[in-house]
Amino acid sequence: MTLPVRPTRRALAVAAGTVLAVTAGVALTPPAFAAPAPVAATAATDAAEQLLPLPGTLEGAGASGFLTREDRGPEGVLFRWVRQSDGAVTVIPNDYAVRHIDGADSVVSEDRTTATIRDMATGTVVRTVPKSALYQESVLGAVGSTLLSLSTDGTTGFQKLHVYRPDASTLATGLPADATRVGVGPLKGGTVVVGYEVDRVRYRAVLDLATSTLGGAERSPVPFGAWADDQSDTTRAWLSGDSAPLVIEDLTSGARSSVDLGYTFRPLVRVLGDWVLFGDTRSFHEPSPLQALRGRTVSGQEVRLLDTVTKAVPEPDGSLLVQGGTLADGEGLYRIRVGSDGRPAATRIASNGKPVKLTFGPSKIPAVLDLDKNRTGVNLDWPLSRLNAEVTVTLRHQRTGKARTAVLQPSSNDYVAEGLVRFAWDGTLDSGERAFNGAYDWKLTATPKDGLGPAATASGSFTVTRKANASDLTDNGSPDLIVRNNGNLDRLDLTHTTAVPGFNTVRTGIGHGWDIYDRVETTRNIAGSALPDLVARDKKGDLWLYQGNARGGYDARTRIGGGWQVYDQIAAGSDLNRDGRPDLVATDKAGDLWLHKGTGVATAPFAPRTKIGHGWNAYNRIAATGNIGGDPSGDLVARDRSGVLWLYLGRGDGTFAARTRIGAGWNTYADFTSVADANGNGVDDLVGINSLGDAKLYLGTGNWRAPYTRPQELRGGDYDDRLLG
Repeated sequence: MTLPVRPTRRALAVAAGTVLAVTAGVALTPPAFAAPAPVAATAATDAAEQLLPLPGTLEGAGASGFLTREDRGPEGVLFRWVRQSDGAVTVIPNDYAVRHIDGADSVVSEDRTTATIRDMATGTVVRTVPKSALYQESVLGAVGSTLLSLSTDGTTGFQKLHVYRPDASTLATGLPADATRVGVGPLKGGTVVVGYEVDRVRYRAVLDLATSTLGGAERSPVPFGAWADDQSDTTRAWLSGDSAPLVIEDLTSGARSSVDLGYTFRPLVRVLGDWVLFGDTRSFHEPSPLQALRGRTVSGQEVRLLDTVTKAVPEPDGSLLVQGGTLADGEGLYRIRVGSDGRPAATRIASNGKPVKLTFGPSKIPAVLDLDKNRTGVNLDWPLSRLNAEVTVTLRHQRTGKARTAVLQPSSNDYVAEGLVRFAWDGTLDSGERAFNGAYDWKLTATPKDGLGPAATASGSFTVTRKANASDLTDNGSPDLIVRNNGNLDRLDLTHTTAVPGFNTVRTGIGHGWDIYDRVETTRNIAGSALPDLVARDKKGDLWLYQGNARGGYDARTRIGGGWQVYDQIAAGSDLNRDGRPDLVATDKAGDLWLHKGTGVATAPFAPRTKIGHGWNAYNRIAATGNIGGDPSGDLVARDRSGVLWLYLGRGDGTFAARTRIGAGWNTYADFTSVADANGNGVDDLVGINSLGDAKLYLGTGNWRAPYTRPQELRGGDYDDRLLG
């Protein structure tokens, strides 16, 4: 029997652990009280075994059934009585609390005005007591129609035990006037065990309910402040601290033995005849023998009864009801009795349908994940039977084999619904790239932290979709910046997540030997496929087309023309005549500006040139920007030799409106180029890079008077990077 309540510092650890009284709680507003209705019993593993329901956590037991409690968060607490004869479940209506004394069939429910005693064997109200008669008293429970309550002197802390019998209402006689930490234990016949302390010494006595008299007091050897203790007629046991040994005492001979349990957090100690049953009721994260319910005698005999234990309460016939579980049968309610062989054994009588071994429930992953609609990321949830596990999740792109792997500790995540493993996926892969479009396989492996049972696995698939990006070589919806680095060609995937401000780049090498070209320009899609392309001019003046492929790089080159050495500047990617195909512009050494319209044909992607301007030798760098001015036509920016940047808005007929000054100081950049919509606002952006390889990203605004935001760092550049296009 657990006598006093534990010290305050351990209150959270034992909130539902004491057997002296049922813990109070605000309850749900229940349906009107009615006699129990039959409930279909749950089928057991053995078809011949019929199991009772277990709708919540075990709170107490009587001769006719047992009491359960279900915490429903903000909705309150729901108490139910399960009748053992037929499995009928009765909701106990209350506005404030439900109190119960172990062994009794009476339950007290409280609201603001009345304490109501119900006989749960018959489902009838046997007595009501106005709360005004219980002023400043705490209800402990009831036996039959007799109500027990406790009052505490606010000055001294001394307590009095009140007995409200149908024939008389009186104080329990025999309780010392300076008693503290008074609590009631289980019902035994017409008496209730009472524990109390005087001057930090513990005592145990018996209350005769018929006379309201406390007698047979004996001083307990259990230390003050012990965490858990209990005794039978032959054996006593106690645990006095979180690292103290379990002490077992034979009451007949006085012999003692002890067991070093190590650290205990929520210990349970019960005595059944000569056997001491013990375990730790917390959910273990590491393998430990304390999570199991074991029995031990003073002589050292030991037996393992359950693999896990949550709660244990005595029954009137001397047996124990224990909530716990086994790997074979799962969680439930087990009756433990000492058999004819003198050893305790557990028999399952109720089930909540939950396994002890790890199992995954049906996946909650959508078939299609639209990562444009979920730009901040997406929560991927999987039901798991219990959360004291380490879960490894792998998302693998079927086409490329690239993956995202994460190790989750679901029991430490307080912001997830109960029973769910959640991976808050930000939409990136292990490489740092944004996830590619297409089919993915997912696999989960959950390893139990408590060592109970094998790992659980689950698998499935989903599809990722994002809208296309004109500068995207990898089909992941983010633009790729192509740079030349000492003859090598690298792809920089611009990655942007809400979790990390700014933009990162993920570098992938896609070619070498590119120093044979004196000019390389990205062109977006000019060859009719869905992927962006590029053109390169060799030192003889031949122009070569490289078509983007589905592997994040380019296919073998195709010669598409000669004589291109006449041009100083080349820029491609803007649709200047609104035909849906990117065009190319170039300036010759005389300063004339020429337009090569896109054809969409891979063998001849550009039409013969048309002169559309002169005096362009005032500029030392031009870049086709796509549409940045708000009009459907593509535009162009040009930097003069003093570092001023000018915007030329396309008219839609292959020509430009008069220039607009949009900035100065652009001579700090060795090169700059357009990149398609890095932040998803529908407007193309601009990247500049200086001689040190420091890159800056200018996000497009859609306002031609101020087409770019202030620059922000583009992380992941290199000293030798040179932009293309």
